[in-house]
Amino acid sequence: MIIKLAEKKDIDRIMQIIADARESIGRLGIDQWQYGYPTRDIVKEDIMLERSFVVVENDEICATFALMLHGEPTYKKIYCGAWISDGEYLALHRIAIDSVHRGKGVAENIVSFLSEYANENGYSSVRVDTHQGNLPMRKMLEKNGFEYCGTIRLLDGQERVAYEKLV
Repeated sequence: MIIKLAEKKDIDRIMQIIADARESIGRLGIDQWQYGYPTRDIVKEDIMLERSFVVVENDEICATFALMLHGEPTYKKIYCGAWISDGEYLALHRIAIDSVHRGKGVAENIVSFLSEYANENGYSSVRVDTHQGNLPMRKMLEKNGFEYCGTIRLLDGQERVAYEKLV
């Protein structure tokens, strides 16, 4: 598996993977990503700002994620818990794995990439949030060394469970 920065030519495939993930999340009965988020414009912006990554296996994009290098404003306050560290962190967003590739080690490769990237660039941890009901994502995070830290509030007031992994 190769993980690399996404390019403009990858947008259609990224949007297909996001649509597949949106459908999977919807089957869980939760509203995360059910109202058009993330949009094509968000993905374009992520690519332009060089924070969109793709995972390539056998010349096919099988997963995508966004990596925020300068923190996440909604992570400034955490409720019913605390972050593990006070250091600089990477914020993982918009992770989506094509359903055909789930359970094949893609998530583990992403987490390994994030840990290496953080270590090489002076970050002490990786933070991520997800919907309370997104049990597959929560299970993946915990399996890969992320610790539950509490809840955060998105800009629109919705709550998300927050995780952090020291690297």
